[in-house]
Amino acid sequence: MLNNIIAQSPKEIDLTNERHSRLILEAVEAILQEGYSLHKIQEIEDKLISRNDSSLIFILLALKIAKSKILVSKINEPLFVTVVFAVYKEHNRIKKSSEHEHGEDFLRRKINQMEWLFGTNPKIKWELVVVDDGCPEGSGKIAQQIIDEDKLHKKARVLFLADAIKNKYPPTRTLTSTKESQKGGSIIYGMWNAVQAHKINDHIVVFTDADLSTHLGQLMLLIDPILNNGKLVAIGSRREPTSVVIKKGTRNNRGKLFIYLWKRLIPNIGNIVDTQCGFKAFKSDVVPIIIEDMIERKFAFDIELLLRTELQQSGSIAKVPVAWIDSEAASTTTDLQPYLPMLKAIVKMNRKYFPDNESANEFADFIDSLDENSFNRLLNNIPENIVKRNPIEFGEYDKVRVDDLVLK
Repeated sequence: MLNNIIAQSPKEIDLTNERHSRLILEAVEAILQEGYSLHKIQEIEDKLISRNDSSLIFILLALKIAKSKILVSKINEPLFVTVVFAVYKEHNRIKKSSEHEHGEDFLRRKINQMEWLFGTNPKIKWELVVVDDGCPEGSGKIAQQIIDEDKLHKKARVLFLADAIKNKYPPTRTLTSTKESQKGGSIIYGMWNAVQAHKINDHIVVFTDADLSTHLGQLMLLIDPILNNGKLVAIGSRREPTSVVIKKGTRNNRGKLFIYLWKRLIPNIGNIVDTQCGFKAFKSDVVPIIIEDMIERKFAFDIELLLRTELQQSGSIAKVPVAWIDSEAASTTTDLQPYLPMLKAIVKMNRKYFPDNESANEFADFIDSLDENSFNRLLNNIPENIVKRNPIEFGEYDKVRVDDLVLK
């Protein structure tokens, strides 16, 4: 059966393609009909991943989703899941591909993915929360229009960060304008709102990205360690041995430099490499604690959430290998190249949360001294000892010092 799926499946996946989305779920259903256990699926997955063959992405994604679907069937008590994502300049990607060349129809597709995953278990209730991050093109209004036209009010709702700032809601009191947020402000507000709206036991708050890079059929892979392993947070990771990643572009070495530098500044999440994967789940009762008095509302907010979680309870974050397929064509993150602003924000975190970490001072001062031009020169001259290493080593490996980063 698996060989048939592999032989008949596309060698590349476009999750904006309706046919590919349908074929994925058909493959999952075929795997489930075989009656495989979670352990057996993991064995199959490990074997296929060891082949290091990118053309197997279809079956590998199907196996991740199949495991998630099996975990859904094991839920016997009421569970509520909120999935939050922010929109900014998503006015094209929210459309259908027939309406725009970058159209992903991501709102409807996310809803369909959640309906398929949770629809067979009446114990699980869910909602999708879209938060407009101050989009000048009105992405939030377009999302609301889709919800109204398709009568999706019981499944999705739209919030506007501007309204929260105007009303001085707690998570936005330090903001005077949506211009002070880049995704982080909206995600934090959406998480806070979800907890306020659903004060119930076994409520999991997830945030993801607007695009389709992470199939929401994998949600239970995040939720399971929170429900069953005592974790407060579970994060999707693209850096684990059984992660499945299809990545476009040339951001890998830049990402390595970013990881090396932030690990010099934040000591308490050293076992985590991929802080920026837009797929994270939180036990709802920890959300109000970790979002209170956060200093970051832009792209580095993920790191602050994680370090605050670890300060709350050491060892409380689970890393979950996921399948992630890059959706870069209309990526706002790629356009903004946010690494330097993120590093400067992380310096502020270092000085607030780890003021006695003297070994970080030289890196903090160096990062503070960088401007856009000097950082771009650094990106073009990343030391070989960073480039050639796996980022998993960067928690311990610290032989590249500031003197090695300063261009002579």
